[in-house]
Amino acid sequence: MTRYRYQSSNPEVINRGIHMTTDWRIILHELSDNIQSKVLTVIPQRSTLPNNKFKDLLDKQAQDVIVETLTKQKISAKLISEEGDVVFGDGEYIITADPVDGTTNLSRGLQPSVLSLSAATSPHQSDVIAGIITNFYTGETYYAEKGLGATLDGMPIKPAPYIPYKHGLIGMDISKDPKLEKTTRLIAESRHTRQEGCSAASLCHVAAGQLDAHIDLRGIVRATDISAGLFIIKEAGGVYSLNGELFGDLPLTRETRCTVVAANTRRLHDEIMELIQ
Repeated sequence: MTRYRYQSSNPEVINRGIHMTTDWRIILHELSDNIQSKVLTVIPQRSTLPNNKFKDLLDKQAQDVIVETLTKQKISAKLISEEGDVVFGDGEYIITADPVDGTTNLSRGLQPSVLSLSAATSPHQSDVIAGIITNFYTGETYYAEKGLGATLDGMPIKPAPYIPYKHGLIGMDISKDPKLEKTTRLIAESRHTRQEGCSAASLCHVAAGQLDAHIDLRGIVRATDISAGLFIIKEAGGVYSLNGELFGDLPLTRETRCTVVAANTRRLHDEIMELIQ
């Protein structure tokens, strides 16, 4: 783990605390802008590198940008990322990052692929206070702050109204270790299912009413993949369960993995939970 030491010279940070609303909005949007700019410069190398090397390059370049930006911002925080943990100052806040979620999609020129960042006052999902997710292809940005709701490009969003699962648009992730025995009935009876290959984007699509639900029962999705998306869903007014627990907590570590069921309403969520037991 890398550690950076400094003392902030910004009187606004000293007097008000970096967790204040306007501060996190600025911090996370600057991180988002910088990551997006860097990734867009790497994409042209997609045709010249083997797929695995291109994906590694994407992840490394995006991680480097986060470290550079946080160092410049002089934030006392601990970065939790798939690419490694880094401590800045005293590590007062937790920034959980998946610099490129949907790396395989991006390496093949498929949508969606996003960056995902959350900020918390402790290493627990329940203490997240802000989150941002930006689509590399479209630039669409989902953002939320605790108690202030969620937005898409600055406009308020909310989940779609209840619709029975048989008629809803249900996102699923069934790659690698699909646990198909639990999803057989849901797949058979749902009229419309989608696999987007990008957990953070799918959670945002539930928050904005584009999907009615998203489920991932593999138990391999990481906290770094979903922290911001879960927070955005909750602030938008949606519902989720982690490992079967409604609005369950999650340690914000690279090692943490879980199952996820997210839905537009408690009613649809409960219908799905009954089907997958």
